[in-house]
Amino acid sequence: MKKRILVPIVGQGSIIHIIRTGMLEQMRSFCEPVVVLIWKQADLIEELQASGIEAHVMPKYNISNEYKMIRLKINFWYQYFKLKSPSTDIQKKYHATFRPSASVLKQKIREKILWLRLKVNTGYIKKLIALEENQLSQEPTFAEYRSWLTTLNAEGIFTVTPFLVEVELVARILKGSSFKLIASIHSFDNVTKRGWAAIFFDDYFVWNKYNKAELERINPLFKNTGRINITGAPQFDFHYNKQYCWSKDEWLQRLGLPHGKKVILYAGGSANQLPNEPQYIKHIATAFEDKLISDDAIILFRCHPLDTIDRWKAYIGYSPFVYYDYKPPAEGRLDHNNFTKEDEQRLISTLYHTDVHINLSSTMAVDGSIFNKPQIAPYYDDIRKDAEPYLRGVYYQEHYQPIVNSGVLNFAGSRGQLISLVKETLQNPTGYNAKCQDCVREIATYTDGRSTERVIAKMKTFFA
Repeated sequence: MKKRILVPIVGQGSIIHIIRTGMLEQMRSFCEPVVVLIWKQADLIEELQASGIEAHVMPKYNISNEYKMIRLKINFWYQYFKLKSPSTDIQKKYHATFRPSASVLKQKIREKILWLRLKVNTGYIKKLIALEENQLSQEPTFAEYRSWLTTLNAEGIFTVTPFLVEVELVARILKGSSFKLIASIHSFDNVTKRGWAAIFFDDYFVWNKYNKAELERINPLFKNTGRINITGAPQFDFHYNKQYCWSKDEWLQRLGLPHGKKVILYAGGSANQLPNEPQYIKHIATAFEDKLISDDAIILFRCHPLDTIDRWKAYIGYSPFVYYDYKPPAEGRLDHNNFTKEDEQRLISTLYHTDVHINLSSTMAVDGSIFNKPQIAPYYDDIRKDAEPYLRGVYYQEHYQPIVNSGVLNFAGSRGQLISLVKETLQNPTGYNAKCQDCVREIATYTDGRSTERVIAKMKTFFA
């Protein structure tokens, strides 16, 4: 009998990584994957069941405020005493500029008191961790999950989101039965941007040497054990597969774009991370209207899955030079939506057929670099000049530093520089894309489109 292995699906990212790459189907050769979704997506469940894969919806994760407060304190300890990543303060300082000063001051006082307590009393964190484990065991959600897992007869887990609390809870329960726990880190920022890991998995698949070093930093026992495997990024395999790229005519037709125009792709971030970001499209659109940029080009805005199109359209207003690519959520949370093969083809075709790419500290800089597209990085804030130094700091978060160091980014330090870079890269793209493949190798390690194969080959030795 093949082992029944749970495979959590928690959003579009895990759908792409596990299902669309073909990883899930390949797992069937050596185990029985049991998909567990964090939300109910009827069309996805039907698709899985039609292909003979068992699918269930996870119980709701509800915990008390008491548990949340314990967890918050542990997360603070983890960030400042264990992880020690510059990303923590960079992000905190930037977001603080958008909050009332009184609120920021109160938070600083609370955190300083907690920091002193943790510093002076080294046994306090041990007490908190023991308290967390005891409190969790008393939460109704814990008993519900344990009962639910019993009915599924699970014998292990493979996840791309080990830091998500629902997935972590499943792993903690399974760990008690000595089942195999495997994690493939979905995004290269996950190790340094997520909170405290209450449990470590048995083996990990990561993108690059930096992710490996980060995991070894937070758990020195991983060093020299072979438990962290550098496999590259499976979700980039599509970029090397020509079957996922439509012809230019089909792409233009499907997105409703005009023929005979160069296309500037702006890949947006989420509102909660980068609230002033729509200004850059507005600046470029205005430059078109003022004839500072030739009208033989247009802007295509691709909306982040954790954002809505409304804030962009409201700020930018109508412009004949701006087109939008947006998939509304099915229900509930923004990321709770299916991501079909057609959606993947739409993304790959967009990356391939657009001429210049712009984004603010996004993974899309790596996606675009695979296709040797010039990467422009806005480096200013005309709406909040007081926030500009902190905005610039966003590029120097730990996970993003190797991208900056690769030299692939063409920084636009002002509105004028942004317009100049757009004009120059449209006219002479090869003068601005020399570092693209350096960036890809630095972040994704491999450029062969076979990362899924590497994960499957190793996973087979764990679960067969």
